[in-house]
Amino acid sequence: MALFKKIYGALNRAERTIFIAAFAVLILSGAAWGILALGTYTRVVPAEGGEFTEGIVGQPSYINPVMAASETDKAMVRLLFANLTDLAEKIEADKGDRTWRVRLKEGLTWSNGEKLTSDDIIFTVQKLQDPESLSPYTQSWYGVTASRVSELELTFNLASPYPFFAEHLENLYPIPKHLFAETPLSNWRLSEYNLKPVGSGPYKFDTYEKKANGFIAGYKLVKNPGFAGKQPLIPVFLIQFFAQKDDVVKAFNTGKIDGFADINERTDKIQRPYQVFSFYLPSYYAVFINQNQHPALKEVVVRKALSAAINREELVSEIFNGRALPVLNPVPKPFQIAATSTPADLNVNELLEHAGWTLQADGHREKTIGKDKVILELDFTVPNLPFLTDTAARLASAWGKIGVKVNVNSLSVAEISDRAIKNREYQLLLFGNVLNPAEDLYSFWHSNERFHPGLNLSLYSNRQADQLIESIRRNFDPVSREAQLQNLGNVIAADYPAVFLFSPDYLFAANKDLHGVEEGFIREPADRFRSVSAWYVKTARTFKD
Repeated sequence: MALFKKIYGALNRAERTIFIAAFAVLILSGAAWGILALGTYTRVVPAEGGEFTEGIVGQPSYINPVMAASETDKAMVRLLFANLTDLAEKIEADKGDRTWRVRLKEGLTWSNGEKLTSDDIIFTVQKLQDPESLSPYTQSWYGVTASRVSELELTFNLASPYPFFAEHLENLYPIPKHLFAETPLSNWRLSEYNLKPVGSGPYKFDTYEKKANGFIAGYKLVKNPGFAGKQPLIPVFLIQFFAQKDDVVKAFNTGKIDGFADINERTDKIQRPYQVFSFYLPSYYAVFINQNQHPALKEVVVRKALSAAINREELVSEIFNGRALPVLNPVPKPFQIAATSTPADLNVNELLEHAGWTLQADGHREKTIGKDKVILELDFTVPNLPFLTDTAARLASAWGKIGVKVNVNSLSVAEISDRAIKNREYQLLLFGNVLNPAEDLYSFWHSNERFHPGLNLSLYSNRQADQLIESIRRNFDPVSREAQLQNLGNVIAADYPAVFLFSPDYLFAANKDLHGVEEGFIREPADRFRSVSAWYVKTARTFKD
């Protein structure tokens, strides 16, 4: 430094200016070379660190894989519990796919340090099968016997082969037997472990915040070192709960949370830089038609007219900004083929006129059936969710243009589930079906499921459809099974038991720092967390190979 000063001091003013300029060029060139070398010889990689805060509308009630029914509880289960696929070293089927053998990984533990064994798996299955558990998964485990072979091995024996049983195993999230075995099932809902779960997932429970009125404001989860899968890159995962959807958006806009899901109708309210991750589900929305509730609905021509009057592409564009698939039958993604537009030569008004439904001066249609004059006026039951009430208004308008008077009745989802669906008290019902497994339409379209607790909301009965549904459930060849599925979709669509509408994408908004989210097909919304171990908010540089 002294020599530098001596040289600089010996220079005149002009020489000093040239010296400073040359020195600056040298520094800038060195920096530029360093940046170039950094980009040439190194690469950005995910790094451990940071935290992420997720916003969820709702409240956790039963963070217990046996009882979890709400989307909130299921999401928490995915974060705090491991499924059998994560826990197993090997899963294989033999004896004509009726016996499945499972060997667990060595050294498995629960988040409290206790050993996790085959006894926990068997205990979980037994409780899932017990009707007293009121589990939403009970039906999936009918006819399955789980048997212990050793501390790390067990078998599942099926009453009959089922090509989708591997998916049931993937959806099996064991619970710790040592915490629940001595508690009667009737008291499980009182257990403190429903809100302070002991699990085996990528994260474990640390703390939660509860307000004086009982509202749970948030959870702090930390990575679980005993997780059998890949360790999470984000060591701290926070959950904030909200009562209203608009509150989630406000929290995101102000930076209080880093991401939230199910954003279809709220993207226009986001006021900060964000990115959208898109998932698709084996689901669709339709207007299910109860032919027993109105004589007009017994006529296929009326049901066909209701379907043909709808512009599905317009619905998808205006309600979902194009992030949905128009559909004309109950075959879900990823097997669904986008609906084609109504044929240009199909005149819906002429269709109804030829069937005897004459247009009156006041704009509605009438027809004499037997000795009765029947007015084409229908009651339309709709869940009071913004995108569905918007859809219902558009449908009512389209049907009004062909002479169908529609009375829209908006109810809460709970009211619809507890009364309307249970008692089949509706003429038209706008609702969604989520198929799991995606290729198994039994619960929603087989004639055996027409009445509660079945989910055949159109009370649909067709022998050919029943045979196809049953054949698909026995078919282990995916190519021919998909062909059968497409045939089934066409058979059902030809009867017009419902007005099939669209299959929306499931969207997740997050700040620009989040990476590693795996988009694509998921079986239900909570499954977007199955890749949570790969999420990251920090990066580092490493030399290229």
